[in-house]
Amino acid sequence: MNRNQAKILGSLLTVCGMSAAASAQSQQVLFFENFDDIALGQNVEEGIDTGTGGVMDNVWTPDFPAGWVVDFNLPGVGVTEWQGWNIADGRWWAFTCGDQDRTDFVEPSEGGLSRGGVAIADGDEWDDFDANGQDPDSIDLMDTMMATPAFDMTGVAAGTVNLSFFSSWRDEDLQTAVVEVRYDGGSWEEVLRWVSDDTDPNFKDDAPNEIVSLDIDNPVASTMEVRFSYLDGGNDWWWAVDSIQVTGERDGSASNAPGYSFIAADIFNETGRPVISVGDAVGADDYTVVLAKDAGFTDVRQMSTTNASGDYMIPGIPNGIYWVKAVANNGAGSRDSENAIRIVVDNPIDVDFNGDGLLNFFDVSIFLQGFNAGCP
Repeated sequence: MNRNQAKILGSLLTVCGMSAAASAQSQQVLFFENFDDIALGQNVEEGIDTGTGGVMDNVWTPDFPAGWVVDFNLPGVGVTEWQGWNIADGRWWAFTCGDQDRTDFVEPSEGGLSRGGVAIADGDEWDDFDANGQDPDSIDLMDTMMATPAFDMTGVAAGTVNLSFFSSWRDEDLQTAVVEVRYDGGSWEEVLRWVSDDTDPNFKDDAPNEIVSLDIDNPVASTMEVRFSYLDGGNDWWWAVDSIQVTGERDGSASNAPGYSFIAADIFNETGRPVISVGDAVGADDYTVVLAKDAGFTDVRQMSTTNASGDYMIPGIPNGIYWVKAVANNGAGSRDSENAIRIVVDNPIDVDFNGDGLLNFFDVSIFLQGFNAGCP
């Protein structure tokens, strides 16, 4: 370890390799929705008349955020929770429906992208029960659409919009997914189509856990909307969507909080200096890396803010189990990374004061600095 490396001890976090945040400053978040701020209520049929688990609190709602428009072609037909697009707690959805690869999307331990509330169109579960004793998909196939509110596009350059979202899709029979956009209340323009027919050019095979990213050739406009349609659904699996994000190039300061990001790290570390890799969040001015002793981040042990995404070294951590997350910040707000990571620090050298896994001059130097400062 050289003298320059020793300088990391003067700060909590050190950037080991980074991408300049300035590269993302012109690309701003225009719209973001992850359905996590929606109040969920009790289930009414799923898990009771069909499915598993009985009555549970805080698991489902038909109510979308203000300004959203939702349509369903068969009101009152099929399982109430799945009559068209609905919002549910993802882990409850997977549990009550018997999994069938739903956990791939909603279970963090399985690498699932989605957290908390998720928008779900599930023809497979919708067809399982009807309060009037009908066979839902013998009446008609399920068509449902959900559209975002119109959001501001003032100052957004033409051809710079990107639409991304977390998606869980399993195909079967005629089931179809469509994404459309429109500007200033005009006609809808299709930007994505998935079908379940493997002979069709738009065939989409099972993809229960992915991030979909679409570059949109947008005109200069005042407003934009996005619509998601699940069509011709019967006893035919599902489409679930979360963390819908629209970005575009715009001058000036960000008017919305940054977009989503993820972190990565080695789970087990034989050094007190674990490295945390923080992904870039669109529109972020800086990032705060937070280290805590609990998953709820109520017992925070270390935190520091830096102006770039990249790899961060956290020095001098005592042995133990910790949780780490990143927070992307700008002048309009902050957003936690989509994931937090549990790490274990097991440094075999008890007097390794600088956490590099070695016992050397620098550990002695740190000890003497503390001793001379009156720290026992």
